[in-house]
Amino acid sequence: MTAQPPDICRLRLYVLSATPNSSNAIVNTRRFCEQYLPGRYELEILTIADNVPQASEDQVVAAPTLIRLWPMPTRRFIGDMSNTRRLLQGLGCFVADQPDSA
Repeated sequence: MTAQPPDICRLRLYVLSATPNSSNAIVNTRRFCEQYLPGRYELEILTIADNVPQASEDQVVAAPTLIRLWPMPTRRFIGDMSNTRRLLQGLGCFVADQPDSA
């Protein structure tokens, strides 16, 4: 693996073809990245059926699964990625400051 810029968050999202949960995960992940990591993320979306060897290497056991590849250590999230608070806490990818929504 090549060296990564320290402020880039590399993500890989595994989905199943044409399922509502996978579609929601794609939309929610893209929205999250644009809101909290604008210009500072790389998102790769892979269909498990078309990428079985890579999914196996990444130890994907459920779909959808979001994997943070960089910064290390690797972290995994399973589900439709609608829990923004969980993603913020777990990703730790230098998220953009957001005004409090009280």
